[in-house]
Amino acid sequence: MTHLEITHRVDDEGLRRVRSPRTDLVVEREVEHDSFALVDGPFEFYKRSLVVESTSTGHTVIETIDYRLSIPWFGFLFRLPVRHALRNRRDKTLMPFWAPPDHMGMRATHIFATLCAIAVLSGFLSNAPAETHTYAADEFDVDQLSQGFLGALIRVGTLLAIGFAVLADRHGRKKVLTLAIGFGIVSSCASALAPSIESFAACLVVVRTSNATLAALIVVFALEELPSGSRAWGLSVLGLSAALGAGVVVWSQPIAGVAEWSWRLIFMIPVLMTPLVVSAIRRLPESRRFAEHTSGLRLRSYWKRLALLGGTYFLLGLFLSPIDWFRNEYLRDEHGFSALQVTLFIITTATPGGIGLYLAGRIADLRGRRIVVVTAAVAGLGLTTVFFNASGLWLWPLAFTAITLASGLLPALGVYRGEMFPTAVRARAATIAGAIGVVGGSIGIVAAGWMRVRWGSFGPAMAILWLGPLAAAVLVWRKFYEGTRRELEALNPEDQKI
Repeated sequence: MTHLEITHRVDDEGLRRVRSPRTDLVVEREVEHDSFALVDGPFEFYKRSLVVESTSTGHTVIETIDYRLSIPWFGFLFRLPVRHALRNRRDKTLMPFWAPPDHMGMRATHIFATLCAIAVLSGFLSNAPAETHTYAADEFDVDQLSQGFLGALIRVGTLLAIGFAVLADRHGRKKVLTLAIGFGIVSSCASALAPSIESFAACLVVVRTSNATLAALIVVFALEELPSGSRAWGLSVLGLSAALGAGVVVWSQPIAGVAEWSWRLIFMIPVLMTPLVVSAIRRLPESRRFAEHTSGLRLRSYWKRLALLGGTYFLLGLFLSPIDWFRNEYLRDEHGFSALQVTLFIITTATPGGIGLYLAGRIADLRGRRIVVVTAAVAGLGLTTVFFNASGLWLWPLAFTAITLASGLLPALGVYRGEMFPTAVRARAATIAGAIGVVGGSIGIVAAGWMRVRWGSFGPAMAILWLGPLAAAVLVWRKFYEGTRRELEALNPEDQKI
């Protein structure tokens, strides 16, 4: 329990202000004279009381606040910001920049923080193959075209994840989430022991299947629990959590340069995360909207929406997947980076880019999704194309700026995976849309690998593949709607209880 005591010396107007219920970080109601209780906010317990002494020259108010945060795992990061926000009251409903644009209650805060903890594992499983396959290729003696086929093959796992998404729509988010975590950790460890490129590929298919299921369900779960004005913000924070897990791969990448086989040690790291995710799963309840959803809906009734969203992901995947898969190869092969230099490059260019990801989520909730998507696809990915055609010191600022701008794609487009479909088919639709994107990504990886072998450079390949995101930007601007601050039931009337 945190105890906060503040002394105010105010006039009559200031007294009226401090005596009124708060509506900033916390929403209060007055339960007794000068005593206030929690209506909404990220607290397990909250109480504010006042002691007022009035004189002819003004009023002295002793304000006492007792509270306990409802933020597991990451609560220590918010102790000082919350304390500062409670001390410095804001007028009306203005939220601090670090908080969600909408008020988040105890349940939503608890669930969202838990999902962020699970997203750390998801980020690791997503990034490990992309960051380490170039070292595995050296041990197994395969070229860039073969690496391209490997990247395309393991993405089949996203198609297999559709089956698990069906189970999630029928039997609940939490059960399938638990299965995905278990299979993901086991298959990652199996990848570390693979004796050949074929067995390595087979293990990575299972890793991909598990993580595609895990990532889709984390997004769906979060969108079903977050307030309507904070869905894009929530996805940006989930993205930062996943980036933390991906960063573990990057930070440990120098291990891969120690010996030809040492890349295998990186795939054993999820074992260390097991206590974290087990505890997280125990804390997680079932999705409220799943528990209350309307059954009997069929996905085929929403094929137009699915084709629209999936087509957009397909066009983006043509460009994004080759970037993810070949970036390290590009730095090592065309610019002579060592494993340590690759790590330093990614840390210094991608880590600060998290600021762009966070801001993009807030902008998408406050100003709209489409402008963020278009800016990211045109400006962010355009600079990425320039990066793959540059050299020398220009690589660093280009990568930083490109990542900062392009990061808006995650929250601004990701919200449509929940907003465009009712609860009964949401997990399937979200997974299938992602799978369609993976098909585009697989095509892009093979095409980039082929063009690299044919032309000797990744630059021309990326310039051609950038046409995909440009087409996606046009599609989003002309065909997508804004769902900002609208409840999922308003966007999907099928979910409304009669």
